[in-house]
Amino acid sequence: MLHFSRVKIFFILGAVVLGLLFSLPNALSPSVRDNLPPPLPKGTLNLGLDLQGGAHFLLDVDVKDGVETKLKIESSDIRRSLRLERVRTSKIALNEAKDAVMVTFKSAADEEAGLPILQARSEPIDESQVGSGQTLDIEKVSEHRYKVRLTEDMVTAMTERTINQSIKVLRDRIDPNGTMELTLAKEGNDRILLQVPGADNEQVKIIEDRIKKTAKLSFHEVKVASAAVTNYCVQEDVCPPGTAAYLDDQRGYMLLIERPILTGSDLKRANPGLKQQTNAPIVNFTYNTAGANKFCDFTAEHVEEPFAIVLDGNIITAPNILSPICGGSGYIEGNFTNKSAKELSLLLNAGALPAKLRISYKTQVGPEMGKDSIRAGKVASMLGLVGVALFMWISYGLRFGTIANTALAINIVLIAGALSIMGATLTLPGIAGIILTIGMAVDANVLIFERIREEAALGRGPINAVDTGYRLSIAPILDANITTLIAALTLYFVGSGPIRGFAVTLAIGIVMSVFTAVVVARLMTSVWLRRARPKTLPI
Repeated sequence: MLHFSRVKIFFILGAVVLGLLFSLPNALSPSVRDNLPPPLPKGTLNLGLDLQGGAHFLLDVDVKDGVETKLKIESSDIRRSLRLERVRTSKIALNEAKDAVMVTFKSAADEEAGLPILQARSEPIDESQVGSGQTLDIEKVSEHRYKVRLTEDMVTAMTERTINQSIKVLRDRIDPNGTMELTLAKEGNDRILLQVPGADNEQVKIIEDRIKKTAKLSFHEVKVASAAVTNYCVQEDVCPPGTAAYLDDQRGYMLLIERPILTGSDLKRANPGLKQQTNAPIVNFTYNTAGANKFCDFTAEHVEEPFAIVLDGNIITAPNILSPICGGSGYIEGNFTNKSAKELSLLLNAGALPAKLRISYKTQVGPEMGKDSIRAGKVASMLGLVGVALFMWISYGLRFGTIANTALAINIVLIAGALSIMGATLTLPGIAGIILTIGMAVDANVLIFERIREEAALGRGPINAVDTGYRLSIAPILDANITTLIAALTLYFVGSGPIRGFAVTLAIGIVMSVFTAVVVARLMTSVWLRRARPKTLPI
């Protein structure tokens, strides 16, 4: 157990040196760190919201908006299904509360033919799960008149999907490069927690704008209608079946076919650019294969007719189709600046939010509070470190106490290096995990040294006592630390935000403490025994 080959010594010392190199940038000033030569690492620990300040948001998911959007799609699909079966209706439209589709048949015969079509539209929410509930509730409210609304189970499932999708879209919008260490998590039944460490006033404003924009992009066929029909549609909210009025800042309201030709989900990517003829900012985009085929077919059938591009309910451009567009790409032009074109490209690449988000609570944490927390964490860490070091020297003497304390110092360096490599975010709970690790790190040394003391008391020689002490202590050390590691991993996968930060530092600390106590300390003990060759153990 006390013999180390040169290969083992090389790897042990190599691991310690790498840990020192990766933890070193945390002790350097930004200017010195930036000037380090390329082979040396420059990554540091990221400080969390509670340490460096930043923005804290609590977002409400507008479930009603999501329900209304879903019902508009359902209304369009019902109209198409009934038309295909030649079932006549007087009116298909959302009610005033926008929480149901009202379907009125023209006659009893139409009702008899159309009711099975309505009922067939109610499907299982999750076909892979037995008893998952139906999507629609169909209720007769008067003669030939039915109310079609989403079931409570469907609204619950849709809310869950909306929150999960919104979290993904927000992460792509706010942190497209994955470097800001955001906290994004579900809060309650219909809320999202968002924390952005280090965000200043300007960044907070940008984040708010990105939260508020739904970025629903769609391409629509223009319904050629007289000005009187369009005005009546806008004023009375009674549009021809299958159409809707949208505002164009340059042309006023236009009547569009409500069902889109394409949506933002049909885009593969978007990026800002300049129009060749005028150098005006535009947004270039590329369709996916299915989108390219659909747009090619549509433009081939509607040459010399206009089509409209709608963003969040407003027409941003409505050009005429001069020839079939089959290249799988195009561009959007409007009153863009370079900044707004870049912003729209980012939003389109991230995808549309499935429902509107409302900021119900917002606060900014100042950096001064973070500095106080860091200062308090440093004081607590130093007091804990000094207390543990004194205990080891008093309990096990200068020689073995120094070995344990040196292993503890290496342990802290390795923890800092590992967190820097991972780019982990350090929070107050994370500091608590490190402080806890300082206390736990010497547990393995205590077990080993007590066993060595027992073996020496039984009359074994120094080398035999040390070898037996390390060999027989490994099993209980692993048992104790593996159970704690399981708890840390459970906290990481089940928890979120600060809890995960605590779990990360605790888990890394456990692994490093076992390595330093069982491997590094044993190497130092072996070197000392070979050089000093003591007759008795000073323990």
